[in-house]
Order: sequence, then structure tokens, then C-alpha cells
Amino acid sequence: MSVATEFVPVFDIPERARHTYPERPLATVTDLYQPAPRSVSAPLRLTRRGVVVLSGLVGLMAAAIIGIAWASAPPSASDASGSVPANVSVQQGDSLWSIAARVAPKTDPRVEVERLQRLNHLGGVVLQPGQLLRTR
Repeated sequence: MSVATEFVPVFDIPERARHTYPERPLATVTDLYQPAPRSVSAPLRLTRRGVVVLSGLVGLMAAAIIGIAWASAPPSASDASGSVPANVSVQQGDSLWSIAARVAPKTDPRVEVERLQRLNHLGGVVLQPGQLLRTR
């Protein structure tokens, strides 16, 4: 036994100082409206078949949206290739970059320069005036 527990003071509260409070609940609950058991619906359950049907509907809607977007897109530069000449003659001061910008103004010139190099079997970007370049 330790010394600290031997000296614990014990208080005796006189009977007249004790207050007794009546036992009562802290709050009351009042049911204002209790629904009938038949009116409460069961929670919605999604079966495997429901998941498959719902997934199919979502996929069908996504395909429809993509189809509408594809159909309403403006024509690309490859669709308008009929208006671009098949061959271009290089003029004084022309570069692959300027020819690419003239041939395909709505596409990235870097991609068009690479395509022109591939079509014409060019090793670099040096051009000679009078040289014919294929564009299609």
C-alpha cells in the first residue's frame, strides 16, 4: 500500500445537504405523423439484368451523342483536298513551311511539312526554285 492512498480525505455529506431530483426524461418525443406501413415503399434494388440493361442504355446514348457530334463536325482539310493542287512549283523565297501553310491552312504546319517531305522523298528542308512538289 502506498502512502498516497492512506491520506485520501473522505468527505461525509450531511443528509440535509443532499438534493434529490425526481427522475424524469431529458426530452420528450412526439410523433406528429407516422406513415402507414403499406405506404412506405421498399428500397430500390438493381439486379444483374437491370445493370446490363442500364449499361446498354448508357452505351447507346453515348454512341448517339458521338454520332451526332461526328455528323455535325466541319469538314476537315483532308475532305477539301480536291481544291488543293496535286503539284506545287517552288518559287523564289518559298520554304516547306510556307508551302505547307498555303496547301493546308487549317492543319498544323509541322505535320504538313513532314507529310510533304515524305511524299516527295526529301531528306531536309532545302528547296530549289522551279522544283515540283507533290501535295497529295
